[in-house]
Amino acid sequence: MGCLKSLIKKIIIIAIIVAFFAFGGFAFVKKKVNDYQNPPRNEFVKSEKDYGDFSYVSSDYQLTRSFNLFGYKKINAKYIPTGQKITIFDLKDTKKISPEDFASDEINKIIFDILNKTKDSIITFEDFKIVQKGVYVSKGQKVPYVKFCAKVKNVPFKNVVGIVGAYKTKNEKAKDYSTKLILTIVDTKAFNPVIVSNFIRAVRF
Repeated sequence: MGCLKSLIKKIIIIAIIVAFFAFGGFAFVKKKVNDYQNPPRNEFVKSEKDYGDFSYVSSDYQLTRSFNLFGYKKINAKYIPTGQKITIFDLKDTKKISPEDFASDEINKIIFDILNKTKDSIITFEDFKIVQKGVYVSKGQKVPYVKFCAKVKNVPFKNVVGIVGAYKTKNEKAKDYSTKLILTIVDTKAFNPVIVSNFIRAVRF
């Protein structure tokens, strides 16, 4: 009897799933996902205040949300003319990395470890090397950053350049500060630092 009940439950669940997709469920879910990831700019500016004020960012940057990955919420800014993408991760706390760490002698290892934990693809870096340190300034808020170069282990002859920066803000209703990690990684030949600097300097942190 128990096996029969279990079988009936499975059949009912399968029937519900089939009916869901047969009557437009897939299109409904797809629309919901798209609405979340690609909201109107004014809605994005209002809803993502934990990261900063994006109302001064040029319309050349397409602002989108992403679903949580490995526990990290993130948003994206794609520079439409070239397709270069800038991602900002909310690391939830300042223990993993903080702006003060960028002055540390251990920053190379800290950045490398962070990239391996936050990446959302199968690529793996090797010959990772920090080649420059600096600070962006936006309305008095300092955002320390490093520029790095690396080889992509999974793709032969693929060399990339990237920038990693960090700043701190308090999320709504949060007691402690949270580190926001800014990241862009592109092919060495396509890298344009102005795209990153213009974006960061336009955000009010």
